Amino acid sequence: MRAHGLNPRIRKSPFFEATVRSGANEFHPYNGMWMPVGYDSPVNEYWNTVERAGFWDVSVQRIVEISGPDAFKFMNLLTPRDVGKVAVGQCRYIFLCNQDGGILNDPVLLRIAEDRFWMSTADSDMYLWAKGVAVFAGMDVTVDTPDVFPLQVQGPASPQIVSTLFGDHILDLKYYHWTTGSFGGHDFVISRTGFSSEVGFELYFHGTEGGEAIWEKILEVGGPMGLSPGSPNRIRRIEGGILDYGSDMMPEHNPFEMDLGGRVDFSKDDFIGKAALERIAAEGVARRVVGCFMSGAPFERNNEHRWRVHHNGTFAGEVSSAVHSPRLARNIGHALLQSEYTEVGTMLRVETPEGERDLEVTTRPFIDKDKATPRKSLR
Repeated sequence: MRAHGLNPRIRKSPFFEATVRSGANEFHPYNGMWMPVGYDSPVNEYWNTVERAGFWDVSVQRIVEISGPDAFKFMNLLTPRDVGKVAVGQCRYIFLCNQDGGILNDPVLLRIAEDRFWMSTADSDMYLWAKGVAVFAGMDVTVDTPDVFPLQVQGPASPQIVSTLFGDHILDLKYYHWTTGSFGGHDFVISRTGFSSEVGFELYFHGTEGGEAIWEKILEVGGPMGLSPGSPNRIRRIEGGILDYGSDMMPEHNPFEMDLGGRVDFSKDDFIGKAALERIAAEGVARRVVGCFMSGAPFERNNEHRWRVHHNGTFAGEVSSAVHSPRLARNIGHALLQSEYTEVGTMLRVETPEGERDLEVTTRPFIDKDKATPRKSLR
């Protein structure tokens, strides 16, 4: 922490000091806040999430609230997805694009009321983007960042833990739905979502006071059931085929390259980037995200930058995320490759900090390809 030079410019979450007491020893800046990214080794945190339950402070997923008489119309303008298909009590994975069709963020959307939406955002400033759009939209809408700070409980023990905290009605909660509850004198929105591809929940804490006590109480209740503090696990999210905004995709990438084209709804009214995305859909894309296996010993380091991929010396694309999967006993990753190299089974070469390796194109996700685990019934 000293190396990062903690200062008021980058804020702490309401749980910050409690995470330090729980063993957090590495923090990264994310959305203008400190994000705990290391307690134990990544492999130990991985097994804890897969076999028991991980407890993560993800307050850095800053909430952008859209409300007012024109909130629905405005929200539908911001995203290529059809917000009309999201009922109150439901969530949806969405993405926001600029006028050129480039992806600006991929938040989880919660419809809190008919005229009120939350976006739980990735690492880019959607508050200022939405405020800027609102200035020129000519709509009666308010854009705000409420004091709401999410936690995640992810893993097979999470239903037992979260239902013990908030009541058995949690066990009726469907995938990508939300409900409300209270614990320790604080109100929460509880959604069945998360960044692990395991069954899991996000607990949206209201307010700025009392977070440390809440953290400790949740650990006290969940500890006997296997709950341990950790951070969003890179290994598990890559196994699950989850793309990370800022690593795997950025504004220079469009939904069709990122295997998200099926979620663009051209039948709805105008939205930001519609004309550009219509053109891209008609012309096709020159590159596409794929899964990949990489040969050699387990990677010791994460990507600090994208790794160049080539075919007989000709540039073929880049690996954006790479890890060693303990369950598959293989190096795996996400790569953005030129379209002619994206057929499953294609053999290429990748330049890593540990030397060149073979790269084999495969499908993603790597584990649980139908996403049956996070969707399963809880009763």
